[in-house]
Formats: sequence, C-alpha cells, structure tokens
Amino acid sequence: MKSLVIRLVVFDADMTLWDHFDVSSLKLPFKRVDENSLVDAKGASFSLFNGIRELLQELKKMRIMVALATWNKPEHVSEAIHLLEMEQFFTSVESEFHSGKHLLIKKILSKLSKEGIQVKPGEILYVDDRNIHLRDIRDTVGKVAFLQMWKDVKAPYEILAYLQRKGITRASGKIISPKKA
Repeated sequence: MKSLVIRLVVFDADMTLWDHFDVSSLKLPFKRVDENSLVDAKGASFSLFNGIRELLQELKKMRIMVALATWNKPEHVSEAIHLLEMEQFFTSVESEFHSGKHLLIKKILSKLSKEGIQVKPGEILYVDDRNIHLRDIRDTVGKVAFLQMWKDVKAPYEILAYLQRKGITRASGKIISPKKA
C-alpha cells in the first residue's frame, strides 16, 4: 500500500476550530477571557474546542502546514486568531465573507506557490463541520482528503488518529505507523 503524504491541512473555523456557528455575527472588539476563550462587545462568548490547540501544536511538530479557509468577515477572524495567539500555527489564513471555500483554498495554494511550495491536491486534508463545499473544492482544486468534523471525527485528536490509521507520511518523510505517532 502506497502511503499518502499530507503536507497541508486546511481547516474551517466556525464549529470546527471554535464553538460558535458564525463568528461574523459577533460584535467587535473581542476580549480574551482565557487561553482558549473570547467574549465580544455584547458579552457573547466563544471558545476553541477542547484539543484544538494541542492538535495544531502536534501538526506543527510534524511539519505539516496548516491553513484556515473560512466564510467569515476577515476582521473578526483576524482579531480572534490574534487574541487567541494562534498566528504561529497558520501558514495562511483566508477569510472572506462568501461561501466560495474552493476560491479560498486556491488562494492558499497560490500564496504557497509564490513561496516556491507546490502542494498537490492529494497532499491536502480539508477539515470542515459541513461537507457542502466539498464538491466545489474537488472540482476546482482536485481530489483532496476530507474529514467532516463531528461526523467522521468526534474530537480533534481523532484527526491525528486518522493520519495514523492511514499510515500517512509526515511532511518530514517519516511514516506515521498505526502503533505510534
């Protein structure tokens, strides 16, 4: 069996990284409550799901690039990422207020290409809480791997378990065996 090489994981934000269904509906400015939680100007709060920060840290250790492609107002996402001190994890953050996730992923790949980094569709894992964008992504970008958060995986650590089960190669070239990461 030929192992896959996942070099880039692209995440959605709302209901995938954090527990709010539409961070763009919140009122700026945000204020940090703790390492994983923010509150908006009207007192509405949202938090990273348990294990997200650890997942991003592990992907970084594995030298797998991580990007964010989200249908949100850029200023809301930028402020959330900054206040949660998560900039270090993302190679690219693409946030636009439209449903064209395939266009956002194309932007991510274009930016990487300009940096001399070529990523093939089969080297991308896309993680979203909904699969409504998948057809457009696969038609435009190519056959990316996909995990639906809360359906295919029930917790962030299960993304790493998925990589292990599939024997997916780390960006460093080392094989992740099913027995140990």
